[in-house]
Amino acid sequence: MSARALEFVETWVSEKIEKEGYPEEGEESPAKEWAAECLEAAVEEGIASSEIEKAFDDLAEFIEGEIEEARERDEDEEEEEEEELYDDEEKDK
Repeated sequence: MSARALEFVETWVSEKIEKEGYPEEGEESPAKEWAAECLEAAVEEGIASSEIEKAFDDLAEFIEGEIEEARERDEDEEEEEEEELYDDEEKDK
């Protein structure tokens, strides 16, 4: 497995999610489109698509998992902020 391919894809996907966000739950996922874009970007960086394909059985599936993780992370952060706000309001009473 290529460490270079893994690092490239993980960085590319993280940056893509940060830049473009992710769809709301129930909306169509961009994972397949992003997988194609990621492969193109890898080739432009001198990483063969076969190297990416060896590192990831299903690149779109990996990207979908990363999107879901980002969504869950944001939801957890929102819940924590709401709890802190509620706790602060209770202290002020």
